Amino acid sequence: MNIDSLLPTSLSDVWAIVFWVMIILVVIAAVLFYLYYRKASKKVVKMREDLSTKENTINQLKKSKDDTLKELTDLKEKVDKIIEREKK
Repeated sequence: MNIDSLLPTSLSDVWAIVFWVMIILVVIAAVLFYLYYRKASKKVVKMREDLSTKENTINQLKKSKDDTLKELTDLKEKVDKIIEREKK
């Protein structure tokens, strides 16, 4: 194999090589952007799930706090009633 056969002999050969190199680079860039988009969209979905889970946990804690406060208030009222009965 002769190295002279691999080298372009005219300007049109050079442009053809440049054209195909550009096409290959565009295809590679498109594939990389697609893979990056898939990875980023998976992260967004996971972040939304995590946020939803955290919001649910916060809501449960608020409900638990409200329930506890209500129970304590009820207990205080019962104790107050018992104390009033004992005073009479």
